[in-house]
Amino acid sequence: MQSDHALGWSLWLDVLCAQALVWVASFGREADLTPESHLYFADRYKRLAEHHRSRGRDDKAERLQSRAEHHLEAGGFDGPPFAAAMAMPRPRQWLRTDAVSRARIDSPDDAA
Repeated sequence: MQSDHALGWSLWLDVLCAQALVWVASFGREADLTPESHLYFADRYKRLAEHHRSRGRDDKAERLQSRAEHHLEAGGFDGPPFAAAMAMPRPRQWLRTDAVSRARIDSPDDAA
């Protein structure tokens, strides 16, 4: 398990590597981030903000949270998936199933 300090560095490394990949991929041409890329950056900046907030660095946490919100908006995030009532129709006829083996097996049980 990562220590709290290592987690912060790991998140910063994720962000820096992703920014470097975006820079290399868009070098010499106009390019926009995909919605998925924006959501990735939003997740990382949000985690970094939480990390800094837990260490008492509220100013830095607010700046990172602001970046996360910017990327959420740019990624088209409109909230978590909403629950929906789902149902299957009742079968017309009830079925009876006898799914028990009648054969005896003398070998060890390797079911697990």
